[in-house]
Amino acid sequence: MTSVQFKNKINDFWNWFAEHEERFRIIQDPHAVREMLDNQILQFGAFAWEIGEGKSKPHTLTISPNGNSKLLRLSQAIIGEAPDSVYWEFFAAKPVRDWDFIMEMYDAFMVKQTVDTAEWEYLFRMTPEFKLRILLYAENIDSFDEDDKKSASDFVVDSIIGEADRIDFVDSIEFISFVDETQEEDIKSLLEMKVEFESLLDKM
Repeated sequence: MTSVQFKNKINDFWNWFAEHEERFRIIQDPHAVREMLDNQILQFGAFAWEIGEGKSKPHTLTISPNGNSKLLRLSQAIIGEAPDSVYWEFFAAKPVRDWDFIMEMYDAFMVKQTVDTAEWEYLFRMTPEFKLRILLYAENIDSFDEDDKKSASDFVVDSIIGEADRIDFVDSIEFISFVDETQEEDIKSLLEMKVEFESLLDKM
């Protein structure tokens, strides 16, 4: 697909969205809305999307690249052509959340778990490529398997620094089972992550 064809495809999407956006604000048939948006958004690639409440406007549409750097560039191109709207904010990746650090998710046994991530701690380590390794220490996720932990760590980091910055600046995220002597002086409360991350960005 040429760049002109891709731009025309984006324009077609936003024209379609403008025509139907009231159905996404006043949702009467959730299944139909999901099918409509899936059919349109997934034609661009393996994106995820979500509709939510906005801060400066009533509603948000996020087209998430699912942690993929190549898809992030595409979602940024799509959102870059979004129309001005009195109702909608548009995001090219999952934005930073204004939240209470309480996470709810279903584990591998489909049991809903509520986790207070304010109890978690973290360490930053810099790679030779000047990307961050994030080490997480948590004692309240014993029921999570490795896939659950991956989903939880991505959700938490995205909520604190935003998905786009995770893609661009984070090399890896992993849980550690204990804190050794070399880590004790550096480990911090998860509540401090955003401030430290922004400070590091200023120096990078």
